[in-house]
Amino acid sequence: MGHSRGGAVSAIEVEALRKVYEDGTVALDGPSFQVAPGEIFGYLGRNGAGKTTTVRILTTLARPSSGTATVLGHDVVRERAQVREVVGLSLQQAALDDLMTGREHLALIASLRAMRSAAARDRIDELLTGFGLTDIADRLVATYTVGMRRRLDAAMALIHRPSVLFLDEPTTGLDPQSRRALWKLIREYRDDGGTVFLTTQYLDEADELCDRIAILGNGNLLVVDTPAALKNGLSGKVLRLWDASAEARTAMAELLGEAACQSDGTLLRIDLSGQEDRLPEILGNLRDLGIGLESVALADPTIEEVFMRLTGESVESDGGLDRQATGVAAIGRTIVNSRGGGS
Repeated sequence: MGHSRGGAVSAIEVEALRKVYEDGTVALDGPSFQVAPGEIFGYLGRNGAGKTTTVRILTTLARPSSGTATVLGHDVVRERAQVREVVGLSLQQAALDDLMTGREHLALIASLRAMRSAAARDRIDELLTGFGLTDIADRLVATYTVGMRRRLDAAMALIHRPSVLFLDEPTTGLDPQSRRALWKLIREYRDDGGTVFLTTQYLDEADELCDRIAILGNGNLLVVDTPAALKNGLSGKVLRLWDASAEARTAMAELLGEAACQSDGTLLRIDLSGQEDRLPEILGNLRDLGIGLESVALADPTIEEVFMRLTGESVESDGGLDRQATGVAAIGRTIVNSRGGGS
């Protein structure tokens, strides 16, 4: 354990990890994977899939029922102290005190980490600047927005310069501007040599940020690969229509079938898989409805659209887990077969 191909120490290595609670609930059912140093590794799944349980085990907050896991070669059960020295953790529910300032939170963590006073002050100032918190550092956290709280929590996780950063759904509840600001900070940490283990329900976030993504369902991994490989595993363009009227949605569904058309508010996604030769006909129909080309875009599918194509719903949905598992397994089989690994 603890070594990737070529002999280098893996940042994270997991083998047949299981977690069964006293009431018999199976939270994890044997996932195995490796994370390379310097990688942003996305860990996707809907609520209850086992994402947070995995993070808690890898950061020594919970013990596995069976299986093994290491972080930078340190076993998460036998070497808990060593693991805690090299990891930083930002959980979805940030443990912040409304009656303390941002600076006081950072100073508290520095003290718990036994950092020397001068080094702690310098590191706190560095993090406040880097996370855009300097102007609000001495305000009570009670006055912070959700985005400010998330940035402060991430800064606290980095106070001791960890080699591996665990972020558990860090952008949940953030507005688009705050979300992209946090994406920028995650990339900068990786560019400085850090490894990121990112759990998220947001497929577009994984597509944007991650070097590889793993999809978790029913407590086990369904597929692990790069975003590009997942998207290229299936053929077929997607036609996106903005500000789609009810009339346009009905017309496209009648022309191509309900299954090919997915609405998200006023955005209509049309799956052209196997029907790309009908694009002139489709555009002609849209033109007859008064819809110009400026409202239409043809593109390769995003990760989210791959999932919607195969499952009929997004990963955030509560229902349809069996359909999701079947769909993602289909992606996996397609990728394996395309690489000559199929039977």
